[in-house]
Amino acid sequence: MKIGYFLGTFFPAPGGVQVQTHNIANTMDDRGNKIDFFLLNKTNIKNNRYGIVVINKFIISLFFYLNYYLKINLSFIFRIYLKKILIMDKYDLFHFHFLSHKMLYLIDNLQVFKKKIIVTFHGADIQINKDINYGYRLDKFYSKLFNKIIFKVNYFFSISETIKKDIIKAGIKKRKIYSSPNSVSINKINKFKNFNKDINKKIHLITVTRFAKGKKGLDMIPKIAEILIKRKINFKWTFVGKNMHKIEEFNNMKKFRKNFQYFGNIQGFDESIFPNSKLIKIYKKNHLFVSLSRIEALPITFLEALACKLPILSFNSDGGNEIVTNNFNGKLINEFSSQKMAESIIFYKKNKHIYKKHSNNTIKSILKFDLNRVASSVLKDYRNII
Repeated sequence: MKIGYFLGTFFPAPGGVQVQTHNIANTMDDRGNKIDFFLLNKTNIKNNRYGIVVINKFIISLFFYLNYYLKINLSFIFRIYLKKILIMDKYDLFHFHFLSHKMLYLIDNLQVFKKKIIVTFHGADIQINKDINYGYRLDKFYSKLFNKIIFKVNYFFSISETIKKDIIKAGIKKRKIYSSPNSVSINKINKFKNFNKDINKKIHLITVTRFAKGKKGLDMIPKIAEILIKRKINFKWTFVGKNMHKIEEFNNMKKFRKNFQYFGNIQGFDESIFPNSKLIKIYKKNHLFVSLSRIEALPITFLEALACKLPILSFNSDGGNEIVTNNFNGKLINEFSSQKMAESIIFYKKNKHIYKKHSNNTIKSILKFDLNRVASSVLKDYRNII
């Protein structure tokens, strides 16, 4: 099969969309399929076996703004450009991942070529949370464009039950939705040994995310750390991700300096499947994965952490609660409370036998998210759709 992937975001920007599409595309290439990525910006990726085509940003912007802001519709000219760069006969279908404004415009123009179009939403492109001002659809222009274009899509791949509910709520019929969760390469991660640090002496915590104070709940970190110190808990908290060092800018953070350590965004372009070896080794030096997010879709970092045998502490919010089973492979906290999160960390510190039990449950809890299994499912769905 030959598939065209259109991505609303890609490397060097970090994120689950980038990791998931890269891993799936390389895995499908191993099985004799061919995928081209169509991007709006240049990428620094080097370990790809898929093709990369950068759509001229000036051209798409010109026709996009003429159409939607000046009401001058010259899209028929833009379609000549698309037909030239795509060579339509090569592709069996087009698959869009993460819908930005211009991705919606591309769908509107590509559907005239009578190719099957699939869309996978990954979070902000369909989810809404007014409390933290999260979601593209809070923007009236995006929402209007979304509601116009979405019904021109043939099928949808849902990465989680949470996303599926949002798709149905948007007016899409269930029969047009396929389940296609995010995934992780369990085989790759199993090649690395776990570091057996004594949780009784010091508990090692890790949070892997990008710096987004509200959505990711990072504003809770100083309070959690304060409680741990007052309760005389010996801990080390590792933060990995883009701009995570900005946590140091929160008030009264100097007193936690010896307890915190920071790593930037770890991509590593010398390996064909993410996460790369350096990040896996960092995961495996810790005891617990701590997520403070207020909303997620189906976080790949959760899958990576569980594959590294780390139980997860998370709030009982959409997305994450599809991966974490309370008191099995981690703990789900029913309210966004720094106090309760700190208490859960302390619980594991003082109950080593339960920690070991939950750690032993991690791998079996994510078998259905294994990369090879998900890739096989995607290929089967593609064949059904074609």
